[in-house]
Amino acid sequence: MRRVTCGLAVLILALVTAACSGAAEETPPKPVLEKDTIKVGIVPTTDAAPLFIAVNKGFFQQEGLTVEAMTVTGSGAAMPQVMSGSLDLAQTDYVTTFLAGSRGMPIKVVGAMSQAGPDTFGLVARDGSKIESVADLKGKKIAVNNLMGLATLTVTAMLRDAGMEARDVKFVEAPFPEMPANLAARHVDAAWTAEPFLTFGEPRAKLHRVADTMAGRITDMPVGGWMATGDWATENPQTLTAFQRAFTKAQQLAARDRKEVEAVLPTYVKIDRETAAQTSLGTYPTAVDPQRLQRVADLMQQHGYLKSRVDVKTVLAP
Repeated sequence: MRRVTCGLAVLILALVTAACSGAAEETPPKPVLEKDTIKVGIVPTTDAAPLFIAVNKGFFQQEGLTVEAMTVTGSGAAMPQVMSGSLDLAQTDYVTTFLAGSRGMPIKVVGAMSQAGPDTFGLVARDGSKIESVADLKGKKIAVNNLMGLATLTVTAMLRDAGMEARDVKFVEAPFPEMPANLAARHVDAAWTAEPFLTFGEPRAKLHRVADTMAGRITDMPVGGWMATGDWATENPQTLTAFQRAFTKAQQLAARDRKEVEAVLPTYVKIDRETAAQTSLGTYPTAVDPQRLQRVADLMQQHGYLKSRVDVKTVLAP
């Protein structure tokens, strides 16, 4: 009888333990998203690759979120669409965001996206032109994707290092894909462009690199993140968190294996797989680093983009 009693006690204990274990392993219900479909603006460069990795791997779907990517020429063009609500989020260069914040616009940085690496952004000119270095740019027209953004700031910094000022050149706005044609037609003398357009354009459009605009004191500069209005971030916290969680998974994957980036590049930029394999990549940070971002704002102040020092923390979403 004693053996039966002991056996019964063990059985009851096992059942209780299993029940408790099962309860502990239950997946908590996912929070309800304020919006289950969002539109995001992207610039078709290597910076946007993790977004398409997240789409292809189903990371957004796992969060109950549908993300529709809309192509924009740059953050300057995207900002009015974010302000109007046509876009929920958009890729931004930090220069544009900090400039908007200094003017009282309710734009916030809500996520990190990219940091420059060697040869990820640069100045190019036509083969056969007399432009071989930054010193040769005086009096020339330079194509940039957005005025008063990352392009003009980095070129201005290089001009000053070469003894010139921004007024010594003329900046002309043009989308990245159209820059080779503008150079060929001699509408501009040089162009500031980004990967994969650097690697793709050089042999096909007969271009040569004049300078790496992310070298010297601009090395490892944070270049891109996600922006939204402060109201949107406040009103859609669960949606934003779901987006950030899925995008971060893709960032981590892109950082570990460049093959993942190479696989998606031809799906949103008109390049072949060979070009994708040769493209220079920056890094994909998974979190916003205020200390690094302050470098951007301080460089802006140094070159007259900001009248006074801006504490970047005031432009970051809580």
